[in-house]
Amino acid sequence: MKRMGIEAVYRRPNTSKPAPGHKIYPYLLRGLKIERPDHAWAMDITYILV
Repeated sequence: MKRMGIEAVYRRPNTSKPAPGHKIYPYLLRGLKIERPDHAWAMDITYILV
């Protein structure tokens, strides 16, 4: 595999640790009581490469 330049796809270690100097954004919905439809929206920006 090394000679062919291919590698296995798997989760790398420490991928959840933020890089030094990156801004940490607050969770803006904490403490907000969702009481009606369309009060809060969510989006998934996941991109799947096939």
